[in-house]
Amino acid sequence: LAGSERVKKTGSSGVILKEAGYINKSLTFLEQVVIALSDKNRDHIPVRSSKLTNFLRDSLGGNCKTRMIANIWPESCHLEETVSTLKFATRMMCVSCNPVINVQLDPVLLMKKYQSEIRDLKRELAMHDTLSNRGPQNY
Repeated sequence: LAGSERVKKTGSSGVILKEAGYINKSLTFLEQVVIALSDKNRDHIPVRSSKLTNFLRDSLGGNCKTRMIANIWPESCHLEETVSTLKFATRMMCVSCNPVINVQLDPVLLMKKYQSEIRDLKRELAMHDTLSNRGPQNY
């Protein structure tokens, strides 16, 4: 995602200016999510703030490996953007991900397992009814 340029420096106008505003707004929301994820005591993560953060919900602190590439300018006239990008990258490093392998279970085996569990539970209910002197129930 490209963005976070100062609008004054780019000299954008019209549609490009509007798009740059939307990108910068999304990056602001992304930064809020990253700050919330890096804070261990925080309960609420505002991923629904924008389409970008909602789309990246599973990638940010979820069950996947996430890479961030920070592009910076070596020129002194872009020092503010470079520092801002590096600060964001530093905050992004504080987000911890614990990816685990997703296990694909065979639906046929799951069905058999659930059927046997239901059968066992029905037997247990019948035994409970017998011990409590209830009449036979149809489960």
